[in-house]
Amino acid sequence: MTDDATKEQALAAIQEEIAIKRAAAENESEPVKRARLLRHAQLRDEIAEEEAAAIAAEASENQQAALSLRVPASLVAELKARAEAEHIPTSALVRRILTQALHEPSAPVLTVEQVEEIARRVYRESA
Repeated sequence: MTDDATKEQALAAIQEEIAIKRAAAENESEPVKRARLLRHAQLRDEIAEEEAAAIAAEASENQQAALSLRVPASLVAELKARAEAEHIPTSALVRRILTQALHEPSAPVLTVEQVEEIARRVYRESA
C-alpha cells in the first residue's frame, strides 16, 4: 500500500470518527455535553490531515502489519473509552499498551524491602 493510499485510508477513518462525534452531539440533549462533543469533533477536524500524514509516515517507517484478534466486548469498550479520554485513536492506545507490556520489565510495585521498611516506619510512628 502506498503512502498516499495509507494517508487516504487514515483520513477516511478519522473523518468517520468526526462524523460519529458530530452525530452524537446532535443527539445530545445536555448543552454542556453537546458543546464538548462538538469541540472534540472540531479539534479532530483541524488536525485530521496532519494526523493522517503522520499515520502514513509512521506506517511506512515501521513497516506495520495488521493484527486481528477477538477480545471481550467489555474490553473493547474500556479501550475505546480510555483512548477517547486520552484523545488518541484506539489502535494507538493498543499499540502503546502492547509495546510497554513487551519491552518494559514487569517488576513488582513494591519490593519486599520496601514493604518491610514501611511496616517498620508505621510501627515506630504508632508507638
